[in-house]
Amino acid sequence: MSKILKWLIVGFIVCIGGYMLAQWKMKSEVISFLERKVPNHIDFAYDNITIDLLKGNIAFEEVVVVSLGKQTSSCEIKVNADRLSITGFSYWKLLFKKSIFLKTLTLTKPHLNFKTCPNDSDNEEANKSNPIKLLKEIFVEELIFDSGIVEIWDANEEVELISIESIDLSLKQVTTNPEIITKYVPFTFTEYKLDFQKFNAPLGEFEALKMESMVIDNSNIEINNISLATIYSKSELSKKITYQRDHINLFIPSINVKDHNYVVSNDSLQVNFKELFLTKPMLEMYRDKSRLEDYRNKPLYAELLRKLPFKVAIDSVFIEKGSIIYEEDIPNNVKAGALSFEKLDATISNLSNLVNVEDPLKIQLRANLMGVGKFHLDWQFDVQDLRNTFLISGGLSNFNTANLNDFLVPNLRTQTTGTIDQLYFTISGDDNVATGDIKMSYEDFKFQVLNKERNGIKKVLSFIGNLFVNDGSKADENGYRYGDINVERVKNKSFFNYLWINLQDGLLDVLTGNGKKD
Repeated sequence: MSKILKWLIVGFIVCIGGYMLAQWKMKSEVISFLERKVPNHIDFAYDNITIDLLKGNIAFEEVVVVSLGKQTSSCEIKVNADRLSITGFSYWKLLFKKSIFLKTLTLTKPHLNFKTCPNDSDNEEANKSNPIKLLKEIFVEELIFDSGIVEIWDANEEVELISIESIDLSLKQVTTNPEIITKYVPFTFTEYKLDFQKFNAPLGEFEALKMESMVIDNSNIEINNISLATIYSKSELSKKITYQRDHINLFIPSINVKDHNYVVSNDSLQVNFKELFLTKPMLEMYRDKSRLEDYRNKPLYAELLRKLPFKVAIDSVFIEKGSIIYEEDIPNNVKAGALSFEKLDATISNLSNLVNVEDPLKIQLRANLMGVGKFHLDWQFDVQDLRNTFLISGGLSNFNTANLNDFLVPNLRTQTTGTIDQLYFTISGDDNVATGDIKMSYEDFKFQVLNKERNGIKKVLSFIGNLFVNDGSKADENGYRYGDINVERVKNKSFFNYLWINLQDGLLDVLTGNGKKD
C-alpha cells in the first residue's frame, strides 16, 4: 500500500472521527443550552435528539413543553408533539451576526392545550407574568404546524372553551427579538395560511358555535358549514329558563371574506374586512311565551356596535338566498305561530364602529314574506349617534293577507282575508319615540275574531270590528289610503318589535282612519 493511500485513509478516518466528535460536542452544547437558557417557568422535555452538523438539522422526538404563569389570557400552555425538527440552522449568523437563523421549524402532530387564568385577582401565582427574555434576534424562514390539535379550557379544566380537531399552519418570514417578544403578539411574519377542521366552542350556557372547516391566508377567509345553535331542544330550553329566551338555529353553508387584516394596539383589536359574503344562511328562532318576560333594557343595534370590546370596519356584507323563520308559542295548546322570510338577499354597507367614520351604516333587504309577498327594506343609522337615531323605509306588494293566519291565529286569535296590492312606509326614530307615514292599496280586507279554542268565529265581535275597518274601496285616485305613525318604544323589547309596533300603528290608522294624505 502506497504512503499516499495510507495518508488518505488516515485523513478520512480523522475527518470522520472529527465530524463525529464535533457532532457529539454540538449535541452536548444543545442539551446544555436548553438546560441553561430555557426559563424556569418553561419545562422542555424530549425522548431523543438527532443532529446533522453539515446540513444544520436538529430533530427532537416526543417533545413536551409546559409553560406556567400568565401568557396573555392563558396561565398554562402544554404542547405535546411527535417531532420538533429544525432545518438549515446557520452557524455563520450565530457566530458572526449574533442572530439565530433557521430555514424551517416544524412541529409534527402537535397537541396544544391552553388553560385560561382564574378570575381570582388575589391568586399571585396565576397572575404572575412570565415574559420570555431574549438576547438575540430569531428568524425562521418558515414555521409549520402539521396536523395539530388545539384545546382551550377554563381555569379549572372543567369546561372546554374551544376545540379544533385538526389544524395546519404555515407562517413565512417569522421574526422576533428582545423588543418584539414582549408585545401582545410576540413575533412578526409576512405570509401565512391556516387550515383547520371541526371547530367547536360553547357560547355561554345555552348556545354553541361549530365550523366544519376554515381556511385563512393573507387575503381571504373561507368557512364551510358554520352553525350557531341552542344546545338544548325547544322543550328542554323551556324547562331550564325562567325568563323568555330565543331558541336559535343558525346555519350558513358558506362564508367568504375578501381582503382582511387585523391591527393590535395597546391590547385593543381592530378587525378590517373589505367584503363579506354569506351564502344561503338559514335562521330559525323560537320563543316560548309562557316563560316570564325579561324587563331589562335591550339596546338598539347602534349601541350594541359602539360597545363591542373590539373595533370593526367592514366595507360591504352580501347575503344571498337566505331564509328566516320566527315562531312564537303561547300556552294555548295549539301549533306555534310562524313568520317566514324566504329568498332573502341583503347588502350591508359601512358596518363599522370606528369613531372617525362619517357615513352611516346602511342595510338594503329584499325577501318574500310567507313565501309570496314581495318585501323590501332600506335602513340606516349612525353608530356613533348617542341618541340611536335611525331612518327606515320599505314596502310590501302582492300579498294575500290570509298567508299571515298561521301566525295570527295561534298568537292573536284573529284571522284575515284580503289582498295588499302595494304598501309603503317611512319611519324615523330614536331610542325613545318614532314617527312616520304609511300608504296602502288593498282590496276586501276583513278580519275575524276567533273563540278561545280557535276553532270558531266570534261573529258579533268580528262584525263590530269590521264596521270600523275600511275594505279598501274608499281610496284616492291612485288607489291608496294613508296613515300616520307615532309610537313610543318598549325598551325591554328588540328593535324588530319596535319596527312591528310602528307598522301596526300605521296599518291601524290606514284601516280605521279617514285614509287621506295630510
